[in-house]
Amino acid sequence: MLDLGKIRERERGLLQRKAKLESDLARLKAQEKKAARKDETRRKIVLGGALLAAIDAGAIPTEIGRKLVGKFVATRDRKMFEGSSLAVMASVPESMVPDAPDGNVR
Repeated sequence: MLDLGKIRERERGLLQRKAKLESDLARLKAQEKKAARKDETRRKIVLGGALLAAIDAGAIPTEIGRKLVGKFVATRDRKMFEGSSLAVMASVPESMVPDAPDGNVR
């Protein structure tokens, strides 16, 4: 005959194990997401540095950098460029700024 107490005890143990595994999996997914976000941030910083270096070296005209700032930099972040050669002038018509290829402006 089956011992109902042993079955319930085994079920409880398995449910606890399942909960721990689900918790471990969630923690690993969070770590993966954090690492991916960190890598994306680093790519942006490195690319930004390369772009600024290319502009400083004259390999890319400053006007292109200014247009990129005007089109792809959020309005709230443009103040970071005030006083630099990449500052966006308020009088630059939108028609002079190239269209974004995918419309993702941050």
